[in-house]
Amino acid sequence: MRTARNSQGHQQGFAASLVLSAFSGACIAQDTVDVPALDFEAAYTGDLRRNTHGGLAVGTAYSEVLDLGLTWRTQALGTHVTTNLAVMYTGGDEISAELVGDLQGVNSLEAAAHWRLYESWVEFGFGTTSGSLRAGVLDLNAEFDTPVTQDLFTASPFWIGTDLSQTGVRGPVVWPITGLGIRAAGNLHENLEWRLGAYDGAPGSDDDAFTSFDLSSGEGALLIGEIAYSSASIRKIAVGTWAYTAKFERIDSALTQASPDSGNHGVYGLVDLSLGRLGDTGFDAAVRAGLAADEFNAVEHYVGMAVVAHHFWSTRPEDRLGIGIAWAHLGSPYREASDVDGYPTTSAETLFELTYRAEVLPWLALVPNVQFVSHPGGVQGVDDSWIAALRFEFSHTATKNFTP
Repeated sequence: MRTARNSQGHQQGFAASLVLSAFSGACIAQDTVDVPALDFEAAYTGDLRRNTHGGLAVGTAYSEVLDLGLTWRTQALGTHVTTNLAVMYTGGDEISAELVGDLQGVNSLEAAAHWRLYESWVEFGFGTTSGSLRAGVLDLNAEFDTPVTQDLFTASPFWIGTDLSQTGVRGPVVWPITGLGIRAAGNLHENLEWRLGAYDGAPGSDDDAFTSFDLSSGEGALLIGEIAYSSASIRKIAVGTWAYTAKFERIDSALTQASPDSGNHGVYGLVDLSLGRLGDTGFDAAVRAGLAADEFNAVEHYVGMAVVAHHFWSTRPEDRLGIGIAWAHLGSPYREASDVDGYPTTSAETLFELTYRAEVLPWLALVPNVQFVSHPGGVQGVDDSWIAALRFEFSHTATKNFTP
């Protein structure tokens, strides 16, 4: 049976990991960097999810992630320097692979049981300017195609678009399989940022090792660039483009007998806005769309949309409620190859998610959610799936300042 590679295992779906990376870099701009400081973060996230109807089989799955991170912030030679080290343990059941059969990933925590090096990098801030350079083992999704409003949701495509997450030999350099890379960033003016990155074109290893530093000209690199604008009412407007330097086998090579070729590239855009308030309740909305070359990838077009409400009660200002939709359209080469194999496909898979996030305590969040997947995996004959889930997150952070 020909199926699209499930993209969720290669996505930055774990909020604590992404926040850990983003927080580490953001600290460079703070005045406290003038005082050497060590940040520690530990987080555990559990996800209990049941496929109640449809898909491949009815059943229950539990996934977990443990994150541990250290960040050292100081100054050297008049430059802000940040050093980050983060490891994680992933484990549990595979609801997408074993129960639902979807291609986008209903659970952003789903990954093989393993200890992994998540990130290990050094970042240099260019004096008093906004520019910075980061190099080491990186998560591309910590800075590129990063969600704002959509970070409420638990399905993978709301964290990084399926058009990008599906790409590469083992996926791009994103959670849980990160890899070597270098990133430069800066501001064109106060509200307009630019980022450029070059990453390992085939991160990870076939034996799923703790990390991999292997680079080769044959595997090439993943190049990516993004420009993002934000203001008081515009949470984020971003446009990005990416391309692999290596040659890839066409997805329909069994039919065309075509040799591996270059041209595995794509583009994406995000519009994320504050819609205003109704009474005390605020509303935000986001639309994210992307394209990928259908000669090499199953999903040709992706569109994700979300609306989120917050500040329901003055006593619980951090609670949020949202509904999101993720639509992944399959390309013609993939569909034609599947038809020849005797497994006809539908034109698209669509994922709906209704999620509530309750910040119960400063160190505990509960995230109940319900999902509906139309045409799981884009495979004809597979019934639509209903999933009920509860995610819970424990986290602790601490900072030690070192006075000169």
